[in-house]
Amino acid sequence: MIPHRFDYVAPDSVAGCVAALGAGGRVLAGGTWVLPEMSRAESRPDRLVDLRRAGLGGVTATDDGLSVGAMCTYAELLASPDVTRSAPLLRTMAEGITGGWALRSQATVGGSAVSARPQSDVPAALVACGAVARVTGPDGNRRFPVRELFAAAMHSSLLPGEVLTGFDLPSAAGAGHGYVKLKRGGSSWPIATAAALVRLDDDGVCREVSLVLGAVTATPLPVDVAAAMVGVTPGDADLREAAQLAGAAVDDPWDDLLAPGSYRAAVAAPIARRALTMALLAARTTAQETHA
Repeated sequence: MIPHRFDYVAPDSVAGCVAALGAGGRVLAGGTWVLPEMSRAESRPDRLVDLRRAGLGGVTATDDGLSVGAMCTYAELLASPDVTRSAPLLRTMAEGITGGWALRSQATVGGSAVSARPQSDVPAALVACGAVARVTGPDGNRRFPVRELFAAAMHSSLLPGEVLTGFDLPSAAGAGHGYVKLKRGGSSWPIATAAALVRLDDDGVCREVSLVLGAVTATPLPVDVAAAMVGVTPGDADLREAAQLAGAAVDDPWDDLLAPGSYRAAVAAPIARRALTMALLAARTTAQETHA
């Protein structure tokens, strides 16, 4: 039960949503964060602006990747062959979200991103994929790297009246991916995550690598491991060096009830190595299949 009165509107366009927010209020996406907060009286907005009728769902293939609507659910990610082909990291992330099947058809990618919670799966995965956020507000449209969406723990960079409408992702077809999540149990929030992409050339030399740590700091932490892996055929020593870079990058770890920051800093290197190893093996498997 929500212990206060509020207005509810569900505009049938993005422009209508922006106009409705001009009178104040809070955006409602999947509701898996907003409604529990309102039930506990942690949030008391005078108005809810529901995005479900604004046409922001689904996944669309583009010439160079994917367009993912802000209201796209995890179930939609899992059902999309375009995601499997062009953004398999997102599929792997969606398969193991906290809450499992109970949330897959309700919770949204955009809602999780805007909530900007350090322990959520979505933020680090989107950053690792090189996603670009699309936003519409009173002053028009803007696009920016999704990393810039995460201003601080539980705070996005959206301006008053702005609505996140979706994401553009470059294709990761042909790259290998790895996603590792450390948590206490099946229903626990992650203590730390590592998302990785590795792209090899025909000779097995690493040409691109992306590594992003989640939950270890207040916002997703990209780690530059190119010096350890790009331009070589990566082996154990290169992976070990990349993991050391990841551990050294955590200089302001996140504390919460799940784990102290010191523990998160300590596990950053091991989970980074696991994610990079998974991504490298997947990239080699893809290369073998391509040339078979």
